[in-house]
Amino acid sequence: MLKKDITFIYSDSAEKSIYKPVAEEAEKRGYKVTLTDDKFAKSEIGVYCQHVNFPQFSKFSVIMLHDIIQQYGNWPDIWLREPWNKYDVGFLPSNQWVNNWNRCSQWYYANPRLGVFKAGWPKADNYANVDRENYKKDFNSKYGLDDKKPTILYAPAWENDGKQDDFVKAMQKLDVNILIKQYNYSLGLNPIMDASYYSVKEMYELHKDIPGVTILDPKTNIFEAIMACDVLVSEESSTMCEATMMGIPAVSVSNWLIPDTDPKRFPECDYDFVFMTTKEELADFVEGILGNYEDYVSKVNTFREETFGDLGGSAKIIMDIIDDCVEGRPVRYEALKPKPEEKVPKKQLKFHRHECIKREMYYNYNQRSKLFHFFYEPVRKLKKKAEGRE
Repeated sequence: MLKKDITFIYSDSAEKSIYKPVAEEAEKRGYKVTLTDDKFAKSEIGVYCQHVNFPQFSKFSVIMLHDIIQQYGNWPDIWLREPWNKYDVGFLPSNQWVNNWNRCSQWYYANPRLGVFKAGWPKADNYANVDRENYKKDFNSKYGLDDKKPTILYAPAWENDGKQDDFVKAMQKLDVNILIKQYNYSLGLNPIMDASYYSVKEMYELHKDIPGVTILDPKTNIFEAIMACDVLVSEESSTMCEATMMGIPAVSVSNWLIPDTDPKRFPECDYDFVFMTTKEELADFVEGILGNYEDYVSKVNTFREETFGDLGGSAKIIMDIIDDCVEGRPVRYEALKPKPEEKVPKKQLKFHRHECIKREMYYNYNQRSKLFHFFYEPVRKLKKKAEGRE
């Protein structure tokens, strides 16, 4: 039997906000709760949601998604690169994700030891039953927004190439509250994120004193902003999916660039629930949504109900399952049933194993062993140079 001692491993405030409702539920049930950014933390029960994790340091391991549209460009098989077979239990947030998993469940690497469960999205738990009208009034009062105006929220996946300035200039043509919530970037993770960090700072200085523009602290929980807005604007961020959860129309600007490749690419955003436009047409498009708002909300709600079902209670389901595992009794919820196991094709298996070894070497041994790092880094740099990536 396991001890009631649970550790949530995170790398940023966005991941902490995913865990928060589950951690609160665990505390109510008498668990010792720890939240840490030490990805090598040794724990009794370890909960993970990053793209690269090390569950071998936990006696019992739990895996969740990092975000609701994780690895969208690699759907349906995100498990090829981020295998779940090394965990004990996995949690999925929606019917959409159940469908992704069903299409890959014949591969061994998609299956945790005790099973996969649909549990909902804990990040939405605290907002599922909030009185939206009163919430917006309180939010507007706190930040000085005009109750008589609709609020348009900008929440991108990446800040680059003046996208925030495009948004502000477009919205200034409309009679709206302009609300901005950037990702909480940290320096030192990689050059692309460093560049976005400085872009956010630059955009803040450019727009901080403009009347009608409200810039939220990047540490703000995105649901706090979503609950206060009428339309969300992004490019390919998971915030669009989270807005859809709350019945808010989400707009993707299709010709804003994404900087995670060289050269930069256009957004991968052909989701059924997102409305598409260009930066040149953004003002007119948002104005059109506001002019036919009930029709747009009806479309969003239809997709929301089919995809997410009832919101709220996700943390309770997750902790019910963890409780059962801790006590060594049968799990009270039925795990998703995988398809009969199939042999992974050779090319696919080779790629999968290569990715696993590469990530373990770079993110684990390279960071924990000075001797390994001493020999590994020169070889890695030579390889990058030979491939023309440096």
